[in-house]
Amino acid sequence: MERNEAHEALALLRKVLDRARDDSALQNWGVIWMLHAFTNGGGFIATNVMLARGIEDWRPFCVMWTCIVGLDLGLVFALRRRAGTRSFVDRAIWATWSTFIAAVILLAILNQMLGLAVGFLAPVVAVMAAMGFCTMGAVISRVWYFPAAVFAAASIVMALPAARHCQFLILGVLWGSCQFAAGVALERAKRRALAANQPRLV
Repeated sequence: MERNEAHEALALLRKVLDRARDDSALQNWGVIWMLHAFTNGGGFIATNVMLARGIEDWRPFCVMWTCIVGLDLGLVFALRRRAGTRSFVDRAIWATWSTFIAAVILLAILNQMLGLAVGFLAPVVAVMAAMGFCTMGAVISRVWYFPAAVFAAASIVMALPAARHCQFLILGVLWGSCQFAAGVALERAKRRALAANQPRLV
């Protein structure tokens, strides 16, 4: 193979991989993220309300978040099943956010084992969310580094003494707005691709 042919083949491969990457994200995650913006954002806000009302027992929080996570997973499995073949990027996104969920659950267990007040380690959730969006930035597009920076900054704000009574409120509003905006962006991109009759790879 000539050098020029090799460069052309490499350029074509990159184009195909980029298209597969974009298709996967557009097909599978726009609507899911818009729905999760309400379930998760609402869950964080409800957590703040419960803490403000003086609920200190961990069990009501456990029941509520078990229902929320179950609903989240049900939505993911129901909507991803319609998308066809799973790409590397699709699996990477799923792995990123399922790992995030597992890490938050482990954090809650550690919070309880250390004898801390319910939700004491809330800023750490924002840090883990920032890490999740950083992974999205590496996998899909550098634009995802922006919400990562926002969540990182929010973790510092949440740790301030003046903001500790509204940590989960901050997290809930930020989570809902960021995830819903991301979902809308993905869904709009999907509709533009369909309107342009672009070929689907997945």
